[in-house]
Amino acid sequence: MRSPARVEILPMQASQAGSTLFSSPQPSDETLIATLGTAPAHELFCHRKQTDQLLLLQGAVDLVVLQNKQLHTIPMRVEDACWVRIPPGIPHGAINRGATPALMVNAVRRHGAPDARDYRPLPIPITLQQAWIRLVNGPG
Repeated sequence: MRSPARVEILPMQASQAGSTLFSSPQPSDETLIATLGTAPAHELFCHRKQTDQLLLLQGAVDLVVLQNKQLHTIPMRVEDACWVRIPPGIPHGAINRGATPALMVNAVRRHGAPDARDYRPLPIPITLQQAWIRLVNGPG
């Protein structure tokens, strides 16, 4: 029996050339730049044939993944740069923790033809809406 796919957190490999820091590339089929606004989002995305590989470039984001019927957060901060790899079939969303839009790169790996449903937001399941609201509101 195959074990379920899991989200991976990978250290960012980088090299320095003078005053410039270069991130090692991730294998990908396409690279996307995403801007995450400051308004709270109450949505998830779930890709059927796509692995997202995310790196935060600017701002502060809590990535939220739904696994084993629970919401889990992965803090992404520029000063602790890492790649987060989300395999197909794992619902995920993001909460911007800053006062300005956050900027991310997604090194997408394709495992088949894109499906238009993959890019339509999914509502938070009713059983998890209160947990999501607590995450959006943050500690306090």
